[in-house]
Amino acid sequence: MLSRFETKESISELYYNKLNPISEIPKCFFEINTKIFSQSSTTFNDLEKVETIARWMILNIQRGRGLGLSSEDTVKTMTKEKGGVCSDFAQVFNNLCVINEVKVKEWGFKSVSKKKGIQGGHSFNEFYSKELEKWILIDTYKCIFFYKTNSDIPLSVFELFDTLKENKKVIFKNIEPTYFTDPVRVKDVYLSSNSVPFLITNYHNKTYDFYLKKFNYLPIFITHGLIYLLGKSYKFLFIREINFQPK
Repeated sequence: MLSRFETKESISELYYNKLNPISEIPKCFFEINTKIFSQSSTTFNDLEKVETIARWMILNIQRGRGLGLSSEDTVKTMTKEKGGVCSDFAQVFNNLCVINEVKVKEWGFKSVSKKKGIQGGHSFNEFYSKELEKWILIDTYKCIFFYKTNSDIPLSVFELFDTLKENKKVIFKNIEPTYFTDPVRVKDVYLSSNSVPFLITNYHNKTYDFYLKKFNYLPIFITHGLIYLLGKSYKFLFIREINFQPK
């Protein structure tokens, strides 16, 4: 994987759907989508679609070890209650958004924290609401949105960090009321100076699925190394304007 610095403006049109058309999403995701939406999702706006997907994921997928499998094997493993980590949740969410014609991005945190469970970072998503005409940060692993106080409009990634930079209060709310998210863990991940966000781009799901299945007899890290050497790996883009987080 490669990393470099970009600006807010330069990444505005970089989203997962551009490299991953609906025609390339594995069939199993469509089967799951029919379970998520008891009626046609065309009756939902983008925010309602995403909330419905997030609720289904948090109530039907168990956590566990990191998988690092093809997208098809990942979602099949996760729905059989064998678990997955935040990056696996983000991977599944990406494809479900594509099916439902919602623009989506995947983000990550590089963490230098020494706290167990936070080391190594965290993955989350952002989607575009046509109705609100804005991007919205969503963490499906924690099933939360972020807000400014006295506002019911969820924040985008840039809005979140701009608000923090201004030393203004940020709150989060659970999307699924029956699911409890530990506020201390949210603070450690999102509101800590130890976490630096980056956008994940150049992720071609079909390419990764092909190599992870073709070389499934190899250790996963070797397959990812091969994809990198072939110049087909994803990239980490750090945003110049996001250079501050409160302690």
